[in-house]
Amino acid sequence: MGDFMRYAAFISYSHGADIHRADRVRRALHAFAKPWNSLRALRVFLDNAALSADPALWNTVEQALEESEHLILFASPEAARSPWVDKEVKWWRRGPRARKLLLVVTGGDLQWDHARGDFDRARSTCLPPSLYGFFEAEPRWVDLRWMGEDHPGDLRDPRFRACIADLAAPLHGRPKDELLGEDVSQRRRFRRFRRGMLAGMTALAVIASVTAVYAFLQRNTARHQARIATARQLAATALNLSGDDLEAASLLALQGYHVARTPETLSALYQMTVKSPHLVKFVHSDAKVTALALTPSARYAAAGTEEGSVTVWTADGAHQIGHLSVSGGVTGVTFSHDGRLLAAGTESGEVAVLDLNSHGVRRLSGGTESVSQLQFRPRDHVLATADSSGELRLYGPDGRDPVSAVATGSGPADLAFRGDGTEIAVIHLIGSELYDSALRKVKEWAEPIYPGDAHFPVVSSSGNCFGYAKYDFLLLYSVDGLGRSDVGRTADCGAQPSLPSREITSLAVSDSNKVAVGTSKGLTLALSQPSEGDDGSADDKVSVEELPGVKEPSVLTFSPGAGDRLASANGNTVALWDLGRAGLTMHHHNVTVQDSTEAVSPPSLTAGPGGAIALDYDGDEYTLSVMTPEGMVQGRQNDSVYYAVVFSPDGDRVYAVSSNNRVDTWVKAPGALKRVATHKVIPVTDTRLTDVAARRDGRVVALRSDGSTVLIDPSAEGDPPRVEDSGIYDYQKDRQGDLSEDGALLAVESERSLAHSKTSHVDLLELPTRHRMRRIGLGGALSALAVSARTHSLFTVIDANVLQSWDTRTGRLRWQSDGAGYAGLAIDPSGHWIATVSGDGTVWFWDSATGGRLASVDLPFAAGSHATTLGTGWQSSIVFSDDGRQLWSATEGGQLLSWDMTTDAWIKGLCDRVSRQLSPAERSRYLTSVSGNYRACAASDG
Repeated sequence: MGDFMRYAAFISYSHGADIHRADRVRRALHAFAKPWNSLRALRVFLDNAALSADPALWNTVEQALEESEHLILFASPEAARSPWVDKEVKWWRRGPRARKLLLVVTGGDLQWDHARGDFDRARSTCLPPSLYGFFEAEPRWVDLRWMGEDHPGDLRDPRFRACIADLAAPLHGRPKDELLGEDVSQRRRFRRFRRGMLAGMTALAVIASVTAVYAFLQRNTARHQARIATARQLAATALNLSGDDLEAASLLALQGYHVARTPETLSALYQMTVKSPHLVKFVHSDAKVTALALTPSARYAAAGTEEGSVTVWTADGAHQIGHLSVSGGVTGVTFSHDGRLLAAGTESGEVAVLDLNSHGVRRLSGGTESVSQLQFRPRDHVLATADSSGELRLYGPDGRDPVSAVATGSGPADLAFRGDGTEIAVIHLIGSELYDSALRKVKEWAEPIYPGDAHFPVVSSSGNCFGYAKYDFLLLYSVDGLGRSDVGRTADCGAQPSLPSREITSLAVSDSNKVAVGTSKGLTLALSQPSEGDDGSADDKVSVEELPGVKEPSVLTFSPGAGDRLASANGNTVALWDLGRAGLTMHHHNVTVQDSTEAVSPPSLTAGPGGAIALDYDGDEYTLSVMTPEGMVQGRQNDSVYYAVVFSPDGDRVYAVSSNNRVDTWVKAPGALKRVATHKVIPVTDTRLTDVAARRDGRVVALRSDGSTVLIDPSAEGDPPRVEDSGIYDYQKDRQGDLSEDGALLAVESERSLAHSKTSHVDLLELPTRHRMRRIGLGGALSALAVSARTHSLFTVIDANVLQSWDTRTGRLRWQSDGAGYAGLAIDPSGHWIATVSGDGTVWFWDSATGGRLASVDLPFAAGSHATTLGTGWQSSIVFSDDGRQLWSATEGGQLLSWDMTTDAWIKGLCDRVSRQLSPAERSRYLTSVSGNYRACAASDG
């Protein structure tokens, strides 16, 4: 091995298949032929934390690959399918030591094709794709397929020792037999050394005691490091699973956070809360789900299974409120329009109706053929059913026997009440029929609607919209449009979006222009928005949204009517979605922020004591609002916009700097804000007031864009009010040159000092003398600035990308991190978080102590505002509450929103959503002795 290499080898493996084997091989290589007085024989890199989608983790792995002399590939079917193993192998092939690759087969088959001079792709099942065509001759490989996951990795096992010797020989650059002899010699030397140590233990009792204490500390350190490594591994696994199994991913993130609270586990925990914001709840049935139904209003959800059970939950999944058992697998379930009745049909022909008020069950008489369609009449409890033979039956609201029945000829693809419910439409593959309330045929259409083969039928919950998918093409019709030439018009059932170019596992349409598609990649939602083109023609626009967090759904359904809720099922797990939901951590406050028609600038937003928030509406009528836990009060100034607002230390007053060089004082009055004082500040050429700070002595400091300060005493009487001007700072005497308005950013550190910036440096100045205490050179162009007096920290964003933390007492740089948003910057008063906003509205959260970027959330898009061209971030302001428990945002043309920023809130939200613990199989697969003592969401049992 070259002297410059940090590692003798890098182990590439599938975490799901070989984590235990890889760890035991690594330990054995460390110990094999180890000099008796050395810690290890050589160093081997093993990525215990696994590889996630975070690019920062790949950078760590890539650096380890660069510093490794050999690559040891654990070949298995799981490794062959792993994109991360394949990525590591591809990197190695392009590197300078490509031929130093050792194969260890742990599963599957590996067959060499001598005729082609390559491994046989048809018979080899354990190689990553990138290794085919790589070897010029059949390589020698180590067979560890005999080694079980429970093998202790003991070098006293001759078979295991021989395999380790095969691997260690090239790593040491020595023959195998010589290395085996060296291992025996080193073990003998160690035994002699141990005997000598035991003989001297009596004479060195004090040293032994010290050694014991040291060992105790080392053990505790090792246990602590093991917890950290395990927690990071769980966090990385959670991130990997979150795209298609958010339920298990959330539990693993919670488990990792309980094991050790690290930046990685904190990040994973938060990312689970913002992942898939429309997802409300996971609920579980007792068998594989075959049918789903939702009530028109947000009241109930139901799932039928292949075992003949039907379960009813509240719409949010929080409570189970009904259960029904039927004979045969459930083929369909439907609610009445008022949500009182639930009808279920089965493959045996049984139809049962459950009254959710009385919990009584009415079992209807009928045939023995599988029930294919059920629908309640929209205006009452009349039920229509159709079976696979084509028998159409109509049941009254109370009786068991049908009031009328008719044979339609073949099993229908759709059944729906038309118009006011006096007509029933039956859609077949080769045509359609219309019946009156007595089931007399009044009309039929012989034209085939469905194609002859390879189609995927789809019907909305009400039956009003139906159609089919074929390959990646979707065609929708409306029952009300039967017989019209424009039967597929957007106005009826929505645009015809192209489907994902993947195999469809399930499909659902709503009555309101929505389509949900289940594929092997998860769940996709398409929403069509009918509009009119420039020439007056229809111009349907379709937006597509991925709904991550679930495996490929086998059943999908929308709520009838607006289709604002969705249910999906995979196996016995049902996911309930609210398409208007903001997410687990985001909260709306019913406050719309007006959009400025004159300038592009974020609204003024500040936090005060007791959770108070002050917001200046930047619109046609300028409105200052204060929101407290008790409610909101407002005051109108009408003639100007406020550039900055701040609370007094006691929270009773609000001071605001206006666009016309004025400082207004507001107090909270019953039901409103009242402006009690106005202080006009003498303007200076090319300057304006930019910021304001409230001192504890009752006075207010106003800042000009040129860096000068104005001291105001709001309690002083007389006319004009008392205003003390500190004078203009003479930048002509400053070697850094003049300061223009666009080149300055100001931030108040405390009532005695402020940070005053230019494009490349920040001055920390005393108030009111403006004596410069310290100058900090930033090393780049300044984009954003904030100061924390509590932690003596200055935070800057430079070059529109780099976030920096400075110690204001020493001027030293604490840390800097790439990837910061530059449209806004906020500091958590409790000292835990920093938030930055990019122009597109992405809010990044950072660990204020380390600079680690933990997670992100997107500000909702504000339609119709300046954000349509500039991005939401430029239109938004962010601020932490005074206790740091919430982050608030205000977006012009959008909403006033808040996000929970406490782990308690995140944990509660996740546990409420998953409502279970890790299963025994999941615990066995993902947890170890280090992490198995914790139980995420323990209170959710039952």
